[in-house]
Amino acid sequence: MHTSNRITGIVYFLVPEDTCLSFFSDNPITVMESGAPPRFLKHLSVTIARGLILAVILPLAPAFFLNISTASVLALVSATFVIEYGAAALGIGLGLPPLYILFVLTCVALGVILTLFDIFDVLGVHSEKVSRFLKKSDERAGRSMFLKKYGMYGLVPCVFILGFYVCPSVSWVMGWPRDRAILLIMAGYIAISMVTILTIMGFFKIIHV
Repeated sequence: MHTSNRITGIVYFLVPEDTCLSFFSDNPITVMESGAPPRFLKHLSVTIARGLILAVILPLAPAFFLNISTASVLALVSATFVIEYGAAALGIGLGLPPLYILFVLTCVALGVILTLFDIFDVLGVHSEKVSRFLKKSDERAGRSMFLKKYGMYGLVPCVFILGFYVCPSVSWVMGWPRDRAILLIMAGYIAISMVTILTIMGFFKIIHV
């Protein structure tokens, strides 16, 4: 029971409560089904560890060669978990190189997206609450104009609005090919991240910051 609660806490960290994806606000997951086999816990632990390596450890690696402070990197990573590509503003404000900011934003997004897909695979089977949440995501996808018109390719513009927390759940419930969905989500996310970085740089240049 203690191990399950710790894992739930880690999942809560990866899926902040103030995001559209959060399923902890209305129906919190406090206990996994007691009948879950050990393989379930092992798979979930490996999934979360891989996500943390991609989202946290990988961004730190080039920071040592670029002489970037660890505190600045962790601040940018943390902000990306919460406000996604909007964290570019913090990165520019901290004086980080634009390409490095894009690298960090991409690493965090990829780590979260891959982790969520795996979590849905596991929890969608073993947790009734998550199953209900995914059903709600399906209903949300049905109300999206872009997804109705373009199907899976609507993920590219939808990531601007829904973000990298919601798009994986929509893809999962729609049963779209995972690899292609991940590529489309990342393409849209990288595009909006680049636009955000360039816009903020231009704004800072205008105000002479």
